[in-house]
Amino acid sequence: MPWPVAKGFISGHYGKHQHPVYENVTINNKGVYIQTPAGSDARAVYEGEVTTCMVMGSTYAIIIQHGNYRTVYTGIQSPSVKPGDKVQAKQTIGRIASNPDDDNKTELQFQVWQDRELQNPELWLAQ
Repeated sequence: MPWPVAKGFISGHYGKHQHPVYENVTINNKGVYIQTPAGSDARAVYEGEVTTCMVMGSTYAIIIQHGNYRTVYTGIQSPSVKPGDKVQAKQTIGRIASNPDDDNKTELQFQVWQDRELQNPELWLAQ
């Protein structure tokens, strides 16, 4: 499937990893983090229906249903879709937030679920 951003790179991989700074800390990432240029938009990776658009702290999370699969996009500053909207692959779903406390890093967290099972998004994204 296409990437959920037009330009970017994976800055945080799926699964359990050693923290890059704290040696006794393990990170369990349920998706991938994709760093993008400031002002970038998130986009749907496949056609489907928006089921959720909710506030998470200072940003939004958007969930799109694709049959028995769901994709989750977090770190959205301003959504451009709402629950019930039908979306197509590569359609913009919202602007990705920049973090002023972290050099304005602009990062999207992206997850793929099959029913109730978490999937590794890196295996699904086009190379």
